[in-house]
Amino acid sequence: MSLTIQQIITDAKRLASRLKDRDVVADVLLNETHAINKKIDAMKQFQEEVEQLNEVAHQKPHSQLIANIQRENRHLREIQQENRELRAALEDYQTTLEHVMTKYREHTTEQIYKSRINFKAIQDQKYNEVIRQQAEKIQEMAAIMDKAALIDEDRASREQEIVTMLKAENQGLREMLEISRKYGNSKTEDKLVQTESSS
Repeated sequence: MSLTIQQIITDAKRLASRLKDRDVVADVLLNETHAINKKIDAMKQFQEEVEQLNEVAHQKPHSQLIANIQRENRHLREIQQENRELRAALEDYQTTLEHVMTKYREHTTEQIYKSRINFKAIQDQKYNEVIRQQAEKIQEMAAIMDKAALIDEDRASREQEIVTMLKAENQGLREMLEISRKYGNSKTEDKLVQTESSS
């Protein structure tokens, strides 16, 4: 009987280790998102400088400005692709975490059901001791399940925050792309449209 409970505790520790691994993956995704934020900030600063130059030049773009805008447009498309890949990785992480937690709950419920004791077969002098031991083990399992549920809720909250942040970044990237198109000449816009349609 104690081996079954020990096995449950071992499984819970193993699942906790997996959750830590997933937490490391989430931290990597957050670091990549921060790096993208820095890139976006740099592009915003660049765009402000372009607008200042355009005001000085009476809205007449120079060839160098056009070339810079084209480079930034290519860079913007790369960032959008990274954004899509990050979102896909996050969705995969969330699906995996939900699957692991479902299996853990099923396994724990099954083990609790299997650990029922045939009280009729136990002698009277051992009856109280067995009840006490089982109560302690059940409390321990309940504490593990509560902790796993808290971890699950915390991960879900963090994932929702990341998804919201990625959506905001995506919107910002779209606005940057629109601004870049706005300040390019008509030939540049035609080239950009052809490039985007071919990509």
